[in-house]
Amino acid sequence: MIRERTLYICYHFASFDNIKMKHLHDIFVFLFIIFSVRYLSASNDLKLAGIFNGHEVSTFDRLGNLSLWANKQPTVVVMFTIWCNDSLNEFFNVTLTNLWNRRSIPMITWQMFVCGYKSQPGIIKLVNNHTYDDYINDYSDRMKVWLAGRDGIYGNDDDRRVYIRLAHEMNGYWYPWSQNSTPAEYVSAWRHVHQIFSSKGIDSTRLQWVWSVNYADFGNYTAEEYWVGDDYVDWLGVDGYNFGASRGGSWIWPNEIFDHMIIRLKNISSTKPIGINECGSTTIRTGNISDIQMKSEWLNRWCNYVANSTLKMASYFNIDYETDWAIFGGMHGDIIWNNYTAYSAYKTCLQSDQWLKPNSTNQRILTDEQFAGIL
Repeated sequence: MIRERTLYICYHFASFDNIKMKHLHDIFVFLFIIFSVRYLSASNDLKLAGIFNGHEVSTFDRLGNLSLWANKQPTVVVMFTIWCNDSLNEFFNVTLTNLWNRRSIPMITWQMFVCGYKSQPGIIKLVNNHTYDDYINDYSDRMKVWLAGRDGIYGNDDDRRVYIRLAHEMNGYWYPWSQNSTPAEYVSAWRHVHQIFSSKGIDSTRLQWVWSVNYADFGNYTAEEYWVGDDYVDWLGVDGYNFGASRGGSWIWPNEIFDHMIIRLKNISSTKPIGINECGSTTIRTGNISDIQMKSEWLNRWCNYVANSTLKMASYFNIDYETDWAIFGGMHGDIIWNNYTAYSAYKTCLQSDQWLKPNSTNQRILTDEQFAGIL
């Protein structure tokens, strides 16, 4: 369409006798620049690259090696934490700080498990009854101190950033925050936690809230019923995996996993950026045989899927957990680098121009707009 309009305009101008050839040349150059700029800006839809790289606590050596191998570091690192006071000192003083010093932004998956990863029956009701207010207040106070950066002064140029993904995959049945409670109670609990943080003066240029669903509804309620409202969310997210035959199912490609839920998320909120917060593929396509080539093809298609979508972030689950998800340092791969098995398809993807490369001179890693998914 752009090409046709350009040719039409140029032909129209050329039909006037009083335009000399040199002026016609100038018009062609001018129109080429204008339409080229418009085209490039329309296609320059950058994404934030994210990864879950295991439960690294202090040195993040595995993340460092992945970044050396891929020659690019994921901007966002997904983490999993629980509601337990015992681990807060190490988490804020060591883990988050060391990760930030590696110039990655944490995405904290804040799971409503208690110490020891134990399920607390009726956890959502207990949050609504203010049973956990002391813990949430302590956590939010510590978060504001951490966000204030090295100088301890909140609101200046050395402040840090964080994403919080609270009580994710609520439309499944496997987590305690989806059990023995209703969506209305979940919404109330989310808003209560959010309001405590807001009361501390923590704003969205430092902390962004991520409301993250499973790719399909497997619980008693739909994702839509758990929607907490635009005023309490900065990002929408979705998790989805290709288990292949590892659990007796069938092989599914990225579009088959994510298309339907992404449409639903856009209908839930048309203004919020959307990201894939967890994804991965097994090698088990049929039987119990690993097919490394098929996983490589899955990764290629995942990369193209993200590139050609309106997604603003995509994170890969890089550990072998239920099956062989990992793309670096896991059981399988198509190459070996410094004793790490790895998938070259992931490296090729990460090196592509679709991913935002943070400005190395920006001590806050991203601009406020980039942090908020305006890319």
